[in-house]
Amino acid sequence: MASVLCHKCSTLRFYDLFNDDVVFHPDLNALVQSAKKCDGCNLWWTQVQRDCSKEDIAACLAKKLPANAPKSSNNGDFNIYLRGEWHPAGTASVPDQIWLSCGVLVSAVGHDATKLQTHLAVFADPATPAGALFAGRYTTSARNPEYYATFAKGTLKACRKTHGVCNQASPPGPRQMPTRVIDVGDQALPAAKRITRIVLTKDLKQPQPYTALSYCWGKGTQAMLYDKNLADFTKILPESELSKTHTEAIDLTRLLGIRYLWIDALCIIQKNKEDWESESKRMASVYGNAELTIIAGRSADSGLGFVANDYLTTKKLPKPVPMKAGPNPHTGDGPDLGSVYLTIQRGKSVGPVDTRGWCFQEALLSNRSLIFGEDQVAYQCRSHTRYEDGCVDVDTSKREQSLTSLNPGTKPEVLRRWYQMLNSFTPRALTEPHDIFPCIVSVAMIAHGVLKTRYLAGIWECDMPRGLLWKSRWSYTSRKHFLPIEKPLASPWTKRDGETPGKPVIRAPSWSWAHVTGEVFWDTNPRIESKWIDVKNVHIQPRDQKGLWTTAKGVGNPDVLYMPALELQMLGKVVQVRCTNVLKKRTPLTPEGIMMESIKSAPSAEPAPAPSGTPKPNYIALGYFDFPSDPRPANIWCLLVVAHEGLLLTRDGKGKFHRVGWFAVQDGKQFDGVKDMAVDLV
Repeated sequence: MASVLCHKCSTLRFYDLFNDDVVFHPDLNALVQSAKKCDGCNLWWTQVQRDCSKEDIAACLAKKLPANAPKSSNNGDFNIYLRGEWHPAGTASVPDQIWLSCGVLVSAVGHDATKLQTHLAVFADPATPAGALFAGRYTTSARNPEYYATFAKGTLKACRKTHGVCNQASPPGPRQMPTRVIDVGDQALPAAKRITRIVLTKDLKQPQPYTALSYCWGKGTQAMLYDKNLADFTKILPESELSKTHTEAIDLTRLLGIRYLWIDALCIIQKNKEDWESESKRMASVYGNAELTIIAGRSADSGLGFVANDYLTTKKLPKPVPMKAGPNPHTGDGPDLGSVYLTIQRGKSVGPVDTRGWCFQEALLSNRSLIFGEDQVAYQCRSHTRYEDGCVDVDTSKREQSLTSLNPGTKPEVLRRWYQMLNSFTPRALTEPHDIFPCIVSVAMIAHGVLKTRYLAGIWECDMPRGLLWKSRWSYTSRKHFLPIEKPLASPWTKRDGETPGKPVIRAPSWSWAHVTGEVFWDTNPRIESKWIDVKNVHIQPRDQKGLWTTAKGVGNPDVLYMPALELQMLGKVVQVRCTNVLKKRTPLTPEGIMMESIKSAPSAEPAPAPSGTPKPNYIALGYFDFPSDPRPANIWCLLVVAHEGLLLTRDGKGKFHRVGWFAVQDGKQFDGVKDMAVDLV
């Protein structure tokens, strides 16, 4: 249905607004009234309410100066102005847009006269005169629904042609393929004669380009590859039995002119332990060698598909409205360009895929990705990220500083990047809790190539003191913005001996970050990294004369997929403590914790008053339990790891220690004179 526009909205041209403030309405009240009948004004009023505070809106409606407005804007001007912003295609990190302000946006002395401001994004339809100058596009279920394929082809072609760093990471020509791929059919044949099937890549004459899919399984994954149907699927893969996400990935691969596609559920033999473990170690090759990774970001379930974009309906937003473009906004030359369109600016969030553990590694390992995000499609490579709305993010620093960059870095840099990677990975969810190591195994193998040290339940042996001192983000920083860590729970879908669905499981030793589920972090400040290697600062050491933290055999390879138990043998200063009833409130330097006192030095009664009459505290540590809602252990010990921090432990009946938290030293003198003792940490 065509938009209903007021006289002002139907006559304004983008050219007239470019780099100039034009009066739109005499005041905010006039905009509100016009919004009742005009789709354009309604879009603006909706955006004002989304983007501006209620206090600022109320002040402008009453023609009063908002409390936070600059004093220089107190000039009695409450006109509503529009001002256009346009960028040559591919040159800006923001889309072409139009600003709305109460008071002029740009006065003679700069951005100082507005009392309230917001903006709408501008886009043009493909294959139109305006589309030749305006970079933004818009593809939803109702508008340009197949533009994503054009976008993908164009960006992939340009990347292959002009991006040296991308071609260095993913050289043109044959590359190693996965064990199996889906043959989506010979594109030279009519659709009715194409056969979709699983093929063994060793049977191909030479390696061929292929796409790879990264997605959420959900409950909608239907046909999967098993030993029992492998022979049938190599003859024909029945597309009618596949989940919607799988069939859409097949269709997109065909549209891109690529013949082969890799999907885990259809290219790894499910419930075949040997095949699953072998293939799960090859993800660096699978995603790294793919011509393009298709990331079905917006879909939480493979049964729902990912191509259709219904974000306007989902978020209950007004539809875009047209505006006359006028001539070239930069030069004023040429004919009228027809129409452009205004819309609420779309976000860059990837969607549910960004919450899943397996998808983290897949995105990290991919050289080129087509991302079907929550609001829009994006193309990401090693050179930039280009969004459907015209934005281009050329900040590749995160990619260049990741473990999967072309140059992973020196040992200190790799360790820092490893911990930073885990900071982002640990908040993600896993349906099968025991996948915690398999779903980052390829990244671990990359790190191992530089570190050349044993990989022990997610911790590198060469950096054991820092590796052991992981902390819950919830307990250490803001409890308003993070969730507490929890115990991993058995999957309701995978049956394992001795496990009950929904009940806690042991997937790693107590000292490993993988023992818990939830966001954890490490100190990665490069300015103080010396504290982890300074022998005067580190207070634990391996008991083994060769410097090994464990004498267990057959451990330490980065491709080990499961490590539920492993004992560390070390020497360290250990003091038995007890919890007090004193809680130390959070400060800018320390989070809220429980004061602890040494059992040996703690008085049996109330402490004797100091000369001033104030009881003298005798606190050795400020403690933080990993699971604060659990009952307190029967015995608690402080193991000093570095000068100012250590681990809270409890001791079992066999004399083995288990981690239960960490502590910050309050009185370091109480560790003086404590002799090193043997600690077996499990």
